[in-house]
Amino acid sequence: MKIIYKKTAVDDIQKTQQYIAKELHNPKAAKNLTARILREISQLSQNPHMGVPLNSKYDVDTDIRILIVAKQLIFYRIVESGCVEILRVLDGRQDYLAILF
Repeated sequence: MKIIYKKTAVDDIQKTQQYIAKELHNPKAAKNLTARILREISQLSQNPHMGVPLNSKYDVDTDIRILIVAKQLIFYRIVESGCVEILRVLDGRQDYLAILF
């Protein structure tokens, strides 16, 4: 399956990388986390159902799935065109449901 990144997901990854590199003064950790996130996302092309459906964890009517990488939550959906659409990449300590909905 093809992976498609929404602009919000790209922005999320960049903001996280910049925060770790600049605010926490750890560019190596920022680079490593970004690489790990992208590596895990790439695995969705072969196994798009490896993430957990959001509606199995919360009482919401949605087709969004969650893939956990470290403290980051990757929100995605499988679209009818045979693609995996990466919607957001958020820190699990955020109020991610409020951000998503």
